[in-house]
Amino acid sequence: MEKLYSPATNLNPEILLSPEDNAFIIKGNSRPENAGAVYEPLIQWLKEYKNTLTGNDPVYNRDNPFILQLDLEYFNSSSAKFLYDIAVLAGSFTEKNIPVAIAWTYDPSDPETREAGEDLAELAEAEFVYIKRQD
Repeated sequence: MEKLYSPATNLNPEILLSPEDNAFIIKGNSRPENAGAVYEPLIQWLKEYKNTLTGNDPVYNRDNPFILQLDLEYFNSSSAKFLYDIAVLAGSFTEKNIPVAIAWTYDPSDPETREAGEDLAELAEAEFVYIKRQD
């Protein structure tokens, strides 16, 4: 499947979905005027990618799960709704016996960034791994 890439702007995060590189990353700030325009193509891409997976895919296994990296310094409430949808969709890969890890990068000097990830994980009923941002 062809990769999806959108560079970061002042309002939008960098988005990289690249099966070839095993890179699935949303990084930066997310405060778009139209969150749907930013995230709906990403959601559609993930749905299509999920459909290509067989469950016996040798790329993903217990030692090498599908990893979605969420490294957001800031996101607004409209972005949060889409991040929830993305976390639920990524978590649904387990229906095809694909192991999934959602990596939430947070700023250790700002406890609210970790709490936001914990809240999102609880709402989406997904398992997150928490990574301290190294600046």
